[in-house]
Amino acid sequence: MLPVISLGPLQLPVPQLVLVLSLAFSFILAERWARRTGVPTAVVSDGLFWGILVGLAAARLMYVLRYPEAFRASPLSVFSPNPGLLDPVGGLVGAGLFLWLWGQRRGYPLLRLLDGITPFFAGMQVGLALFHAARGSYFGMATSLPWAVYFFGEKRHPTALYWAALALLILLALHRRLKTSRPGPPGWVFWPFLAWSAGAYVFIEGLRGDARVLGSGWRVGHLVALPVLALALWQWDRLHPAGRAVSSTRGGRA
Repeated sequence: MLPVISLGPLQLPVPQLVLVLSLAFSFILAERWARRTGVPTAVVSDGLFWGILVGLAAARLMYVLRYPEAFRASPLSVFSPNPGLLDPVGGLVGAGLFLWLWGQRRGYPLLRLLDGITPFFAGMQVGLALFHAARGSYFGMATSLPWAVYFFGEKRHPTALYWAALALLILLALHRRLKTSRPGPPGWVFWPFLAWSAGAYVFIEGLRGDARVLGSGWRVGHLVALPVLALALWQWDRLHPAGRAVSSTRGGRA
């Protein structure tokens, strides 16, 4: 955990700094890799720029609608840069709707546009993991492993660092896929990334010490991630009907 860096009289909040740097890095990454995904760079950069703004506005609006009492004393705090006053689900829904409309107006289906934006998602996933590591959130269960970190009075799994390592591996795997493959059908970049990310989340969720657990013992994160993983694997498999047809033909001849 590294919440603040002191540079003389200057106090820099590390988690927020990580988020800002990750945003810039991921945006540049998406612009550089756009053509490899089959989407023009201008479409990706413009869509990302406006999508981020719409997503932030939707996230703040949803938070205000859910918790109006938090702004009664100071209505101007609606414009606060505090990321804690954002509703993630509202932001994703708002950005998703905008990107769908954006792609329709420019002749790109949503899945094709998501292919172009996926490098941004991959970069931000690394940044979010480092954000949690710096903030001390997303901590793990107690363990006696030699690489455990001391947190909340006992040694625990460094789950945020696990997530950062897996996210970096996913980013490298995505780079290799884009470097060695030609653009495929819509979803050829997005579905593999979503499958890899959901699989990593399923693993990490099982080690978290701050996970929400239902009375039946199921973790809420697993109830969300497992269906997403199944959907991503199914859609990824559907991208290769020609390969399955060849395999079945060879099997029939044998």
